[in-house]
Amino acid sequence: MTKTLAFRVSKSKVNAQRSGPTAPSRRSARDRCVIERYVALPAERAVAPVQFHLVPENGWNDHTRQLRCGMNNVIEWDGELPLPAAPSSPCWLLPAKDDMALCISRLQQEIIAAGWKVLTCDEAVITRLSNKASLSDYAKRLGMLTHLPAHYANPAEARYPCLLKAAEGEHGQNIHIVNSAEEVLAVTSSGFGSTWLLEEMCDGALELSVSLLVVAGEILDAVCTEYEYDREQYVWPHVNEVGRRSYDVGGGAPFQLEHLAVMKDFLHEYSGICNFNYKVRPNGRMCIFEVNTRVGADLACDVPRPRARALFAKMDAVWEDIPRGGSASSQGGWADEME
Repeated sequence: MTKTLAFRVSKSKVNAQRSGPTAPSRRSARDRCVIERYVALPAERAVAPVQFHLVPENGWNDHTRQLRCGMNNVIEWDGELPLPAAPSSPCWLLPAKDDMALCISRLQQEIIAAGWKVLTCDEAVITRLSNKASLSDYAKRLGMLTHLPAHYANPAEARYPCLLKAAEGEHGQNIHIVNSAEEVLAVTSSGFGSTWLLEEMCDGALELSVSLLVVAGEILDAVCTEYEYDREQYVWPHVNEVGRRSYDVGGGAPFQLEHLAVMKDFLHEYSGICNFNYKVRPNGRMCIFEVNTRVGADLACDVPRPRARALFAKMDAVWEDIPRGGSASSQGGWADEME
């Protein structure tokens, strides 16, 4: 029998952060650095039954509560056994971090046996998307490297300025704008192409984040959040946001349908929520920086609440299909831009 543990709930926002040079922030850097973007609404006394737990706790609970679909972000779980105890009513356990997505995949049978609902896939499928070096290798096998930034084998071959980024990391961690080989070597002298990537700097003030609901490689829903910043070259979150809009992908624009087709090509065998972060080159081609195999801050915090709620409701509706191989098919009828 799988053991479960009554989960610990954060008592303060201070408890929502971990320290240490390699530990990712327990709170979204977007949430920390641009707090004025969010409107704090009064707490509701009538709380909806919990249907979704987003783990681990990282400071998003004020925003997920505004979804009004019974989503909490309060469990402090490290991804190991014993599992957090499932609520008495059916409830989803969803990852808010890429490493948690791997934990849920690895323990999916135990998690389901403990009474949770999960939407996940094989660990290898998650890793080939979430690890930036593995994503580059996967794109090469697919013949789709042109949809990623150019990568350089070593500092001597790089075109500067470019980006030096760790293969694993979230929220802009361990990403540097470098202007010379000397600046690269001041950070690292090894691991290029495996633990570190030297990547083309793709200029542009507009960056897109598309959150997708995927079952067995089929895209069931997709919503894009377009962010406009005050610089052409930057490492988020060290930049000021000057505009933002959300819209359904494929709402009549041919390039959106092309981008959706590219994303689907990368999602073979994938099940779960994910997001693609990218810019659009002058020729309309995607330049994909990363794929996050989890619920991102765009969906958790930025997408209009009714639209985000609809995506999670659609996921809840396909639960019965998931144990039988995730046979749900993609849906049409994309809406126009949201208010």
